[in-house]
Amino acid sequence: MIEPIAGANSLKTRILRWLFTVPVGFKLLAILGVIAVLGQILFGTKILLTLAAFFAASVANATAIGGGFLFMPLFIFIYKLAPIAALKLSIATQAFGMTSGALTWGRRYIDKPAFILASIASVFGVWLATYVWVFPSSYIKPLFAVVSLGVFIALLVEMKLKLPNEKNLVNFKLNYQLVGFWLSALVGGLITGWTAIGVGEVVALYLLFFYRISLDIAIGTGVAVLAVSSMAGFLFHMSLGGIPWELLVFTVPGVILGGRYGVKFAKHLEHSVCQSSSQKIVKKSPLKLIFAMVILIDCVVILLFELLQ
Repeated sequence: MIEPIAGANSLKTRILRWLFTVPVGFKLLAILGVIAVLGQILFGTKILLTLAAFFAASVANATAIGGGFLFMPLFIFIYKLAPIAALKLSIATQAFGMTSGALTWGRRYIDKPAFILASIASVFGVWLATYVWVFPSSYIKPLFAVVSLGVFIALLVEMKLKLPNEKNLVNFKLNYQLVGFWLSALVGGLITGWTAIGVGEVVALYLLFFYRISLDIAIGTGVAVLAVSSMAGFLFHMSLGGIPWELLVFTVPGVILGGRYGVKFAKHLEHSVCQSSSQKIVKKSPLKLIFAMVILIDCVVILLFELLQ
């Protein structure tokens, strides 16, 4: 019988110890570093697009903000795409990334009535923005940046105020709130069709402010609505043509993995908050703070984009 090599056993032991003792975040960084080095050798600088897609999808699926907040400036300034080509690639990319995130959130974190109503309105808005009301993005982006700044301030105020207990289910009634929700999703769909961001953020905030839905369900529902809207936009732009497929093949793997990781990160943060709350510690949602900061970054990126172009 052949005796196992001592060095091999020692290496195996060290690898297993590393896998079970090193925090997940450090393991993820190490794995991404290895992928970056090997990818650079095999595919050149395009592998960096996969890593950027991973990061964007992680943030997008943890906060319901579309990955367009990073993709649009990246595709235009770094990869030198025309704005319309960057928009097509952004929508196509997040169609895969947000779908991955929505599936990871799962039914438990998606309010079905809100999802159905908002998806119908949003897809109609994306269709209008793609085929009927083809609005120059140079006009809509500054407006959306200002709205994002207002949302950031509103979220900060909301985190300071003591509001009624959060709910886990929307009780829809035919009133001004329901009409406002549908119209907000429609406008969000229009903005998504023009800029690749918008409807997920709008849906999540509306559910958060007006229906007092818990943050994780509001974000999960917003992610699901944005997934459906992005997939519809992807199909619309496939019919029109002009999607840079040679770049899409590098962004899709990154956003699929990033979508799953971002959701798991969001769930971990909210679970930690719930545990602290059960121990009589003041409940402060780190995810809500991240949500606010991403909206602010979104605003700054769009304003810089407009000033530099």
